[in-house]
Amino acid sequence: MRKMIVCLVLVQILTSGPLFLPAYSLITELGVEVNGEKIAFTDVQPYIDEQTGSTMVPAREIAEKLGAEVEWDRSLEQVTFRSQHATTLLTIGQKVASVDGKQVELDSPAVLKNDRTMVPLRAVSESLGADVDWVGERNLVLITSADKAQRSTWIWDSKLIETDGDRILQFAADQKLTSIYVRYETYPGQDVYRNFIRRASGQGIKVEALAGKSDWIYEDNHIYIRQWIAAVTQYNASVGALERFQGFHFDIEPYTLDMWKNNQTWVLERWMDTIRFIESEVKSSDRSMTMAFDIPFWINSCTVPGSSYSFSAWLLEKADTVVIMAYRNTALGNNGIIARAKSIILEAATLKKQAVIAVDTLPSTEADYTTFYKSNSSLMESELKQVKESLSLYPSYIGIAVHDYVRWIELLNANR
Repeated sequence: MRKMIVCLVLVQILTSGPLFLPAYSLITELGVEVNGEKIAFTDVQPYIDEQTGSTMVPAREIAEKLGAEVEWDRSLEQVTFRSQHATTLLTIGQKVASVDGKQVELDSPAVLKNDRTMVPLRAVSESLGADVDWVGERNLVLITSADKAQRSTWIWDSKLIETDGDRILQFAADQKLTSIYVRYETYPGQDVYRNFIRRASGQGIKVEALAGKSDWIYEDNHIYIRQWIAAVTQYNASVGALERFQGFHFDIEPYTLDMWKNNQTWVLERWMDTIRFIESEVKSSDRSMTMAFDIPFWINSCTVPGSSYSFSAWLLEKADTVVIMAYRNTALGNNGIIARAKSIILEAATLKKQAVIAVDTLPSTEADYTTFYKSNSSLMESELKQVKESLSLYPSYIGIAVHDYVRWIELLNANR
């Protein structure tokens, strides 16, 4: 178990009367990083509250690093955190916090120490939408801001949202998913999609319409792209705001075609024509929809035919987001997830685009090191922590995706 336990949001402590400070243990080697950047605490150091086991930190340093405004009312002994996620009000000496006007009972205390408000690190971070990890072997608290803490998965069998909807949404809550890529097709029917997306929206989860085939690059098959985009657009127009897909998600992998081995340039040219066609269809159908492409990490080694411009950069120009299929089962090393993804992460940063890092849980015919299929979920999460720590420094990085839901849940169940 992690040493840092805490409540959903923030604080409690003190009663009226003389100032009471709980027993605490100063942890001189405790490290705190926000988006991969080490925080240097100047006047008051973090400590472990021995009564609760909570890691206590100066409120202002953490909150401001996460983009929140902090207000302190000395006369009322109240601190307020304002962010796009919530407005949280803490009053020293009270056992509840006000979160967007709702009273939340808390069981980890906040205190005044050396005239500084000290709060449970996990509580203040998660109230601001951040993700918090404990890296025990390094005595490190790793905080990832909400904009870089996205977690996603693919659902290729859309029938599952009808037969397994409750389980999927519980899984999404347990795994803190922020996005789900769901294959859209006429079956299982509009009402099923409406119900699932509405419930997912209620959990703060964005649902993207998923589709794609390798042979979509052939011009004769562009009609299927047009029909699919039109079907998603028609669906969105017929349902409520909370029941709509929020983006188009394309998984087109023409390098799996036999033609790739024989005439790579021809395939790249057809791939570009297909992306241009998709871009045109999306713009003419619904400009409010985002557009994401799944791409292999090695595609940056290919160039646009007739130029020295990387093919991944060209794809980034067309997309809002790319999902980099950095299919490896270790974070570090020359053949690890970080090294394989970094070139495209840097391109995305230059082009002011967003990138998600994806790992795989399916069996592979290529090599065992390309998937977590024979691994375990705890090891996968440990490797993903290192990915977050390293890549969250870059403005383009926005999170992790695990391919896919069916195999991921099997991996989790196998470890129980």
